[in-house]
Amino acid sequence: MNNLTNSENLSNSTPEKLEKARANVIKILQTRFKDVPEQVVEDINSIDDISLLEKLFNNSIIVADFEDFYKNLEKAMLKK
Repeated sequence: MNNLTNSENLSNSTPEKLEKARANVIKILQTRFKDVPEQVVEDINSIDDISLLEKLFNNSIIVADFEDFYKNLEKAMLKK
């Protein structure tokens, strides 16, 4: 288990970590909801904020359905 604090994790945001975080969110969505619209994949791949990707990752696990995740993603994209 990774014991980095949140601030350490943010300061060590590398392109590889961003890509891995994006891929993790997309993989969870595909596993839970099967078909993920290409626009959603593109939106996730455009995010360069590791803390936002971590929130979306957690959200992708706990939401009841894809629509709930999509609402959260739309809010996140507006703040971007």
